[in-house]
Amino acid sequence: MNCWGLIYQKANKMSARGISVIMATFNGEKYILKQLESILSQSLIPDEIIICDDNSTDCTVSIINTLNNNIIKLYTNERQLGVVENFKKAAKLALPTNWIVFADQDDVWELNKLQLLTEEMARLDNGTVPALIYSDLKIIDKNDKIIAESFWAQQKINPDKINLATLLYGNVVTGCTMIINQAMAAEFFLMDSSACLHDEWLALIVYSIGSVKFLNNKLVLYRQHESNITFSDSYVGKQTFFDGVVNDAQLLSKKRKFLPHQFKLAKLFLAKYRLKLNSKQLKTIERFIDQEDKNYLFQRINRRLTYSKYFGRGQK
Repeated sequence: MNCWGLIYQKANKMSARGISVIMATFNGEKYILKQLESILSQSLIPDEIIICDDNSTDCTVSIINTLNNNIIKLYTNERQLGVVENFKKAAKLALPTNWIVFADQDDVWELNKLQLLTEEMARLDNGTVPALIYSDLKIIDKNDKIIAESFWAQQKINPDKINLATLLYGNVVTGCTMIINQAMAAEFFLMDSSACLHDEWLALIVYSIGSVKFLNNKLVLYRQHESNITFSDSYVGKQTFFDGVVNDAQLLSKKRKFLPHQFKLAKLFLAKYRLKLNSKQLKTIERFIDQEDKNYLFQRINRRLTYSKYFGRGQK
């Protein structure tokens, strides 16, 4: 090996970090064992799996304990924290130099997930800028049957075109596929847990002040079932034509507001990060917020134009 090869090898070795998988559990007895087995069977085994249980009333804790594996670190909360605060707690318990990988309690991981994510993070993480890598996923039902081979294909998402403007209309960066560095973890600890889910907040951060990369690989079998909070049925394309007509009628008559969560999220994000955003980013967010008091047709046309600009045919 020549001297440049040795230098590259040394630099790559220095950039590598340990891996902490974090999981927030609550009444997950039905699927938790299969998920943990998929993590423990990874081609690259993590240093630790930190599980914070939010006062489960079923057998979740006892199932975890039956595994009796020393890399699993189980903590039970004295009071319920909620999903975001529970993930925060787990992240704060992680080794302070490790990269952090989010895990949902009811998914199944492809066996090369951690290896691929960490290989890319070793190239992306410079130690100071918040960094995040995410991937595509498959969607399965409660019986492990595949519903969609690709979440991105189903939702007509072109990950090359995702940016701050499109994310304001709705998050498509899924938390169960994420790996983050310590600089991003520091930002995560500062978020308002009552306002939104962690994945949509982290997505706005990384697409404004951070470094981001996506993998086309489907690294997670995401389980869609009645207890999910990450995706709703309508989010994965199950809204009927009649549902759409009723929804439009309610919005046109102002009985319901269009994108209320997205407007709230944008205002919170702007208040938190205004001083860190450049002029183009500020204009993008302010222009989006200015639509809040416009009529439904104006808002929907603007959303369609934004999606068409970046995604071609646009999203549903």
